[in-house]
Amino acid sequence: MLLTGSSGAVGRHLVASLDRARWRLRLFDRVPFPGALDGDDEAVVGALEDEGALAAALEGAGAVVHLAGLSTPGYAWSDYQRVNVDATRGLLEAALAARCPRVVLASSHHVAGRTPLSATTRLTEGDPFRPDTYYGASKAAAETLGRLYHDRHGLEVVCLRIGSFRERPSEWRHRWSWLSPGDLTRVVEASLDAPSPGFVVVWAVSANAEAITSSAGAEAIGYRPLDDAADHGVDGLPGSDLGRRYVGGDFCAEGVDGPATTR
Repeated sequence: MLLTGSSGAVGRHLVASLDRARWRLRLFDRVPFPGALDGDDEAVVGALEDEGALAAALEGAGAVVHLAGLSTPGYAWSDYQRVNVDATRGLLEAALAARCPRVVLASSHHVAGRTPLSATTRLTEGDPFRPDTYYGASKAAAETLGRLYHDRHGLEVVCLRIGSFRERPSEWRHRWSWLSPGDLTRVVEASLDAPSPGFVVVWAVSANAEAITSSAGAEAIGYRPLDDAADHGVDGLPGSDLGRRYVGGDFCAEGVDGPATTR
């Protein structure tokens, strides 16, 4: 199994937690993996834009977990387009060429970040995109590419709308958006194990008592989260005004992507 973006925080956690009795990992990142490798795992240093390096890394892979990309606001749109959109299209194309049947795409809850929060807010997998940033818009584009490559080419694509991945909740909105380390591993393993998922969108959050996200996608792949933000005393956590008003929290602040998004 190929894991792109393996040197990032999410990637490092998965390298440490995925069941090696079931998956041999090939790590792919533009920087060396910061740690020792397990057993038969191997690491490849390369950029997604390098078609030759990507093709070599995909050789023989039965699945790809695609984490590589820009994951914070503040970059120019051209950077998100190059890394999060164009490189994702290149990876999907390379997966087809390598006859790799399944791609797990790391999306984000920020594809719906501009959704107002209220007592009745419920987020489903089929809601129209409401991105809060260029970052959120680039992840929406990546999901759309995944849909295209499934519909046109039959590629199995699981889009994980990752919530707030933290060791434990640290702010008010994590009461619904938190994704624990254990549940991150569980949702990725479910994405790899699901029989014939086709194209599916999954809200990748924990089993939070105050959840506002649909569980239909999770149920479709057999993802059963076990952790709950409420077990960590969320009532006393700090929270900004934007974090209480919008799904995307402070990503909705004016100027977060520069003047072009606030005129």
